[in-house]
Amino acid sequence: MMPVKAVLPFYFGSPDKPLFGCHHEPRATLRTCAVVICQPIGHEYINCHRALRQLAVRLCDVGFPVFRFDYYGCGDSSGDAEEGRVSQWVEDSSTAISEAKRRTGLGQVCLVGLRLGGALSTMTSVQRDDVESLVLWDPVVNGKRYLEGLLRLRKEVLRLRPKPGRGRKPQSSMDVLGFPLSDFLRSELEKINLLAIGRKPAKNVLVIHSDQAGTNNSLEDHLVHTEARLQYQRLDAPPIWLPTSNGSLLVPNHVLQAVVSWTCRTHS
Repeated sequence: MMPVKAVLPFYFGSPDKPLFGCHHEPRATLRTCAVVICQPIGHEYINCHRALRQLAVRLCDVGFPVFRFDYYGCGDSSGDAEEGRVSQWVEDSSTAISEAKRRTGLGQVCLVGLRLGGALSTMTSVQRDDVESLVLWDPVVNGKRYLEGLLRLRKEVLRLRPKPGRGRKPQSSMDVLGFPLSDFLRSELEKINLLAIGRKPAKNVLVIHSDQAGTNNSLEDHLVHTEARLQYQRLDAPPIWLPTSNGSLLVPNHVLQAVVSWTCRTHS
């Protein structure tokens, strides 16, 4: 492993909607592409943060410049959480790709997306011609099923909480573990269907499934028909996007190593 420079935090994008990003810059760029990580949203963003930061460090250790960023209305980017939109987040992902290419001078990009970040990275890739490879880690394939899972989790959490007092006003909007879920965002999430995408998202695609409950081969079969060069890996790992009983953040080392190894082989 090579020593890396300090992680550089910065803002980029439109002046009226600045996005927050972090650039993990290796001492020497040994690869032909930059890596952009598309994160989940809401409580899944919080629970996956440590693992995705570790992934960025490991990819940087082997010579990849890596970019992590927050979507508009999320994390340290501008905008209120209630303004979250799928269409905006796809645009943000494309903006992050352009910024990564501008800062590194590289012409190709590898996108890594976890959960909803997997769906967003796929939706972004089909709109561009410069995404050479795509890593989909337990991606959201069907937005309706994803939303159903969020609502089940919300119901379970509310069941365990104390009932509000009589004098307390009911909330005017829905939230999932403290993160707002507007009607408009729900309607956009419901429309997500990666099986309806007809264009090849990238030349090389790695799909990793660690979620036993959500595992099926429909996405892999669909990607094969788009003529993408596909590799599928089934890896046993806990669903790191879900809350743990003790509040710890999980880092599945074997999954991170699988992503790093495949990315190295693809961009050797």
